[in-house]
Amino acid sequence: MTSKKYYFQDKSQNIISEDQLIGKKMDEIECFLADYQLQKLHTIERVYILKKTFFGIFKIRLYLYLSEDTVYNYTIQ
Repeated sequence: MTSKKYYFQDKSQNIISEDQLIGKKMDEIECFLADYQLQKLHTIERVYILKKTFFGIFKIRLYLYLSEDTVYNYTIQ
């Protein structure tokens, strides 16, 4: 079973895929994540809500793991 791949778009219609997030600074990718609700802001982790289902009870979240403001790993759950 293959999982769905997520793509993010900024206001200028530029597109970045989820696997291109690794190695990027948060300043570079914040414009791609501006449309998503930021659930948790921390120096080593940021959590964005990508999708809410069933009246907001179930959520798909993007977890970004940071080292010195650079993404070194991510998870979508």
